Amino acid sequence: MIPVQPFTAIANGLDIGPALDELAANPWFWMSPNANALLEIPLLSGDYARELETTLPELWKLIDTALAHVAKAGDTGMLAYCRAGLIPPGAGIPPHFDGIDGVTIRRYQLALASEPGVALVVDGETRRFEPGELWQIDVSKVHSVHNGSQADRITVLFDTAAG
Repeated sequence: MIPVQPFTAIANGLDIGPALDELAANPWFWMSPNANALLEIPLLSGDYARELETTLPELWKLIDTALAHVAKAGDTGMLAYCRAGLIPPGAGIPPHFDGIDGVTIRRYQLALASEPGVALVVDGETRRFEPGELWQIDVSKVHSVHNGSQADRITVLFDTAAG
C-alpha cells in the first residue's frame, strides 16, 4: 500500500494531449456545481458507473492508464469517485479537509494543464503538478488550491476505495 504523505508521486510523463484535445472539443460538458467560477465534469454516477465513456474515450483511456499506475504502486482499490476539474485564473478552493483517511479511501490528482502560479497546498506544503504528473494527495489534511496563473488549471481527480 502507498504510504500516506501530503504528496506521493505515482507517475509522470503521461500522455495528456488526446484527453485535453477531447475536452476542448466538448466544452458544453463543463458545469458549475456551486455559485463559483470552478467547473467540473462528473465522470462516475452514484452507483459508480462510468459516465461519458463513449463521448470522452481519450479521457477514460488516460484515467485507465492512471489507475494502472496506481495499481502498480500497490493500490488495487475500486474507482469510487472521478471528475475532471477546471479552475480559471484567479480562482481557487479555500482551505478545507475532505475527511478521507488515505487508507480505506485514497485521493489522486492527474494534472492536465497547470502553469507556474498554481499552488496546491497540503498540510503546509506547496506544490504545482506538471501536466502529465499523477500524485496521491492526503486530503485528510487541510488543503487548498489557488490558480495564480493566466491559464486554466485542469485536473482529473479520483478516489479509490479498498474492496
